[in-house]
Amino acid sequence: MAETTEKRNPAKSRRSSGSRRSRGGRGGRRSAAPRSHEVGGNQTPELGLVAPPKYRKGSMRIVPLGGLGEIGRNMNVVEYNGHILIIDCGVLFPEEEQPGVDLILPDFSYIKDRLDKVDGMVLTHGHEDHIGGVPYLLKLRPDIPLYGSELTLSFVKAKCDEHNINPILHVVEGRDKAKVGPFNLEFITVTHSIPDALAVFVRTPAGSLIDTGDIKLDQLPLDHKITDLVEFGRLGENPGVDLFMCDSTNAEVPGFVKPETSIGPALDKAFSEATRKIIVASFSSHVHRVQQVVDTAHKYGRKVVFVGRSMVRNMAIAADKGYLHIPEGTVVDLKKSADIQDDKIVYMCTGSQGEPLAALGRIADGNHPDIHIEEFDTVILASSLIPGNENSVYGVINKLTRLGAKVVNRDNAAIHVSGHANQGELLYLYNIIKPKCAMPIHGENRHLVANGLVAVKTGVPPQNVVLAEDGDVVDLYHGQAAVVGSVPCGYVYVDGDSVGELTEEDLEKRRILSEEGFVSAFVVVDSENHDVVTEPKIFLNAVAEDESSIESVKDQIVRDLEDALIHGNTNTQKLQQVMRRTLGAWISRKWHRRPMIVPVVADIADEEEDAHPVAA
Repeated sequence: MAETTEKRNPAKSRRSSGSRRSRGGRGGRRSAAPRSHEVGGNQTPELGLVAPPKYRKGSMRIVPLGGLGEIGRNMNVVEYNGHILIIDCGVLFPEEEQPGVDLILPDFSYIKDRLDKVDGMVLTHGHEDHIGGVPYLLKLRPDIPLYGSELTLSFVKAKCDEHNINPILHVVEGRDKAKVGPFNLEFITVTHSIPDALAVFVRTPAGSLIDTGDIKLDQLPLDHKITDLVEFGRLGENPGVDLFMCDSTNAEVPGFVKPETSIGPALDKAFSEATRKIIVASFSSHVHRVQQVVDTAHKYGRKVVFVGRSMVRNMAIAADKGYLHIPEGTVVDLKKSADIQDDKIVYMCTGSQGEPLAALGRIADGNHPDIHIEEFDTVILASSLIPGNENSVYGVINKLTRLGAKVVNRDNAAIHVSGHANQGELLYLYNIIKPKCAMPIHGENRHLVANGLVAVKTGVPPQNVVLAEDGDVVDLYHGQAAVVGSVPCGYVYVDGDSVGELTEEDLEKRRILSEEGFVSAFVVVDSENHDVVTEPKIFLNAVAEDESSIESVKDQIVRDLEDALIHGNTNTQKLQQVMRRTLGAWISRKWHRRPMIVPVVADIADEEEDAHPVAA
């Protein structure tokens, strides 16, 4: 598999404004380890950032700003002769090591100064990791035309309404065509875990590409809309596909994904065995799964209550647009659920990934105002487990089990099927489309490599398989695609009302506070007489050690401060650094901790000078 012959360090290239942190987590998402460019060939690690060359007129340039090397914040930028087309703009959800962060956005800095060149944005489907960042981009330029299916754009419209943005929407369907600037687009129906998903074929005089978005080849989808392999084959034959950008999430998994209809018996069994209330957790946009829950609840005479703001909003949209069919009288409002017997109710809620503030997390913690777990309740986790969320999910399961609930999940029941193609389905796609080049997208590094190997098996030359990461610049020229450089592409954190203001340094402080605790120290000095006037006062916060043991370090603090004063260090900031070093070294040596230390030094000499100003 080929990339650029230049060498670079991915850790450096990704740390734009300190916004991305290299660490473990969701696979390769934050890995700073050197990447290899060949599979079965010479392994060439990256060692240095290489700025891309000036755009070559007549070529097509593709820059992924999210979704490669990670699961989430999918966004690809396609350029041709000064014109820009954006495909998807999603978010990534934070992990435990990003305390206080609400969302993680793609880094828009690459296009921020050229937003007037954006002719349109294609949205492949309505999942948050593909549309969640749209309102934040539209705040920079509200009139970017959006292209997508009716359900996708309905979800986007609702999100934009919350941000007081009125987007320009163009509803399209499978096999529809559109000309957006110099880009000739054709949309292709694909099956995923949400209705109305589309792939997009993009053609310019420089060549063509297909971005599948999220895709699988389910032959028995609930909405009877199968992936349009006929259209994929036609495009592969005429005009041909130069670059195939395909979903990699399940590229390591052999065989084929089970059809959505296979979930029905497992749900039916769980409902038939339930003796008290049922709580089902799923993604708030998983319309197919919600439909199955509604149908099964209706069969067993149970009422359904939607719980969680996004779940309530999305299901109202899906029902209004005809994508969710609810038998009359089946769904009731949460406020009325208290009047319904436990064995006659189902709560359909968010929180399947263990998010602490989502409905299921609050239920497990006993903090939900309306729903409480009791012995013999049934909880069903009807979603896939996103890599990196394992600890959070199993933490919630343990809490629910401790409260007496029976938890049904992927470990003990066939309660979920993936929305992403397995290896067998990918083989079909490559063989049908016959692309000249392949660029795996949507996945961690291991997924991208596995997808690339599938491409090679079907006849794509290894040198034509591009393994890229977020921020890599890929040029398609005369039917050949290659990485020609990289641009800074960091994490942009949404923290409350602030966007992009939170830095890695801020996050590190939060992590230290949450993991190591907080120590404050106060002392008064007299810089004129080189004297420490008061004994240091030290306060421990969220530190488990005995506070009395800290007394032994106070004499050392006094000695170090007096020594600094004698040597002329009278600046209070420098004296605070002395106290921080002394206290930090002692705590590290004695307690093996690294708490946040906030020293305060007050100088009475400064106070006296302020009280008796010298006359001019």
